[in-house]
Amino acid sequence: MNALFDAYLAWLSRHYRLTTVVVSVLFVALGAGMSGLSVTNDMRAYFSEDNPQLLAFERLEAIFDRQDVLFFIVVPRDGDVFDRGILSLVYELTEGGWQMPYSRRVSSLANYQHTRAEGDALIVANLIPSPDELSDEQIETIRRIALSEPDLLGASVAPAGSAIAIQVRLTLPDGKLDANDEVMAWVLEFIEPLRAAHPEVEIHIGGTVVGDVDLGRAVARDVSELVSLSYLVILLGLIVLLRHALGTAATLLIITFAISGTMGIYGWLGLTLEAVSGFVPSIVMTIAVADSVHVMTSYYHEVNAGRHKFDAVREALRVNLKPVFVTSVTTAIGVLMLNFSDSPPYHDLGNMVAIGVMFAWFLSMTLLPGLLMWFPAPRVSYSARLADRIVALGEWVIRKRRLLLVVFGVAGLIVASFIPRNELTEDWNSYFDETFEVRRASNALDAHFGSIHQLQYIIDSGVEHGIDDPAYIAELEALTKWLREQPEVQHVSSVSDLLERLNMNLHGDDPAWRKVPDERGMVAQYLLLYEMSLPIGQGLEDTINVDRSATQLAASLAHSDSENLLAFDRRVQAWLAEHAPHIRPVEATGIDMVFAHMNHRNIRDILRGVAVGILGIAVVLIFALQSLRLGLLSLMTNLAPAALAYGTWGLFVGQIDMSASIVMCMSLGIVVDDTVHFLSKYRYVRTLDGGTVEDGLRYAFKTVGLALVVTTVVLVSGFAVLSASHFSPTVRTGTLMAITMSYALLIDFFVLPPLLIMVERRFDD
Repeated sequence: MNALFDAYLAWLSRHYRLTTVVVSVLFVALGAGMSGLSVTNDMRAYFSEDNPQLLAFERLEAIFDRQDVLFFIVVPRDGDVFDRGILSLVYELTEGGWQMPYSRRVSSLANYQHTRAEGDALIVANLIPSPDELSDEQIETIRRIALSEPDLLGASVAPAGSAIAIQVRLTLPDGKLDANDEVMAWVLEFIEPLRAAHPEVEIHIGGTVVGDVDLGRAVARDVSELVSLSYLVILLGLIVLLRHALGTAATLLIITFAISGTMGIYGWLGLTLEAVSGFVPSIVMTIAVADSVHVMTSYYHEVNAGRHKFDAVREALRVNLKPVFVTSVTTAIGVLMLNFSDSPPYHDLGNMVAIGVMFAWFLSMTLLPGLLMWFPAPRVSYSARLADRIVALGEWVIRKRRLLLVVFGVAGLIVASFIPRNELTEDWNSYFDETFEVRRASNALDAHFGSIHQLQYIIDSGVEHGIDDPAYIAELEALTKWLREQPEVQHVSSVSDLLERLNMNLHGDDPAWRKVPDERGMVAQYLLLYEMSLPIGQGLEDTINVDRSATQLAASLAHSDSENLLAFDRRVQAWLAEHAPHIRPVEATGIDMVFAHMNHRNIRDILRGVAVGILGIAVVLIFALQSLRLGLLSLMTNLAPAALAYGTWGLFVGQIDMSASIVMCMSLGIVVDDTVHFLSKYRYVRTLDGGTVEDGLRYAFKTVGLALVVTTVVLVSGFAVLSASHFSPTVRTGTLMAITMSYALLIDFFVLPPLLIMVERRFDD
């Protein structure tokens, strides 16, 4: 193996210009594939095809049609929606909703099908027939009905009458990746003139369509803004710490090729990526920096020692070949554990980062040395003062080893003790800040309607025309009333409300008859009479299935997180099992519940992946360091940064969501970087020169200490840049990665050396 590597070094010394050109052309060609990348912002792409909750949701859609929704929320600044101008605007938004691309149904106060009795006849008509002709008396009638009807209160009109919602249900075509964007473009063009014409109101836009579009916008903004900012931060950091413009330029080229090559491969393959892939450039960028810095700092060290630049490059590659390769492999192992996730986008994230990591290693072993041989050797001593201080720090650590073990041991146990304070849950409504339409709409819903989440149930009788059974209707009514008694429930939409109202209407509007009918024939007759009275587009097909065996019930809940939503659904299941023998057992569905189950399952799947990753990395470290003792010691010190980071997270945040959980996989291999480089230099002295433990530590601090500082500063700065995002998952990932990298350096400098002295001396004796 050494002979082969020596032959490669000799060949590279003769053909470094050719190597530089060929590798550059190769990665330019790979990068050209980025033009073929396609990205979907469809939330459904986050679920595997056999995801049981997605299958349940698709069953709901197969029965009651697609559940894609866009809604407008009208909030008057004076707090009262029952104004002629506001009601006219609601009417206009309702009419516009029907013109929206892929619109299937519009529901609002304006076209609410109000029923009343007129003699023996049932009259069904729009609540707002014509806004231009509304009298004060009619407005008061609209107010009374809107604030008393269960169908409207909390759904179309806020309980305090402070806001109105208009819901548009859409049927988006399958396979049309830009359907959401098409709808949103139409909506913005439609809504902006209305916003300008009605400064007395706020008009918010929300729903699944807006969430999908804003997700794509969030990632696109991160890629365009944060990647550029990361480049700037890395550029400044390298110039300050390395003090070599050409070396900095070479590093930036390595970063660019690693990122473009990774993304380009997926483009050439014609694959469709999801929004989460927007993390890839930032992660690959920071990892590529580490490989390049280790090679360059070794190169500068040799040049400063008086070697010719060709000899310095060869020696830099010789001492870094194994550690850089090992750290690249361990990082790849860590991120590949994301394939344990149930969510395909996280498979792509892990696989793409793994490809980027290996590209960075390849480039640091080919293009980077070729460029260093081509560039003139640096004439100034790089960061000599900082290097001397790190050597002095190493001497201090050796002297104070016992004190450091006690201090860091106690402090580490205290910080790690906060890990149990972390709750494994997800609050996806907090993904976006208020620069996004979907967040402003969510805030308006929360403030005025008190609800954000919607859970949907297929209330299945199990038999054809089973919904006509009075026993089924009675149980549905009881479920509806029980749900309304639950503290988190803000609104319930149920066929039982319609039947109660029709029963009252057909008994002369007598309030005493506002109850579900208790005869089978009456249920069927009421529903038939009502459907025959409805205008086109306002049928019951989104509420009652074709064979009339099931109805759809929707419950709107206050702002919560995934674990509380799952707990609420378990309470519903328990109630149904005890009180509703005529209703088949059913879990809640809807996009909120699909996400809740996915996050609940994914976080635990990733934890299992981490366990497998730890085992794989342990094996690699033991073989790479050729020592069971050093391999296990390295593994322990590499698990400690994650433990301390999650302990710190538990102290200040306390919530582990998907974005925070994937940090375990991504950081697991990256933190190994510092330890492997440190131990490889330590072991060089111990095995080849026969030096003492202290000699090995001094050599490690002298030869690799500066590189560890530079890479950590650059890594932490690169990840910290992500905290400037407007997208919560990006902020959490960047912040937690920065914390983990910081702890990794502290442990490698202040804990690993004392442990080595304590352990190695026992075996030396």
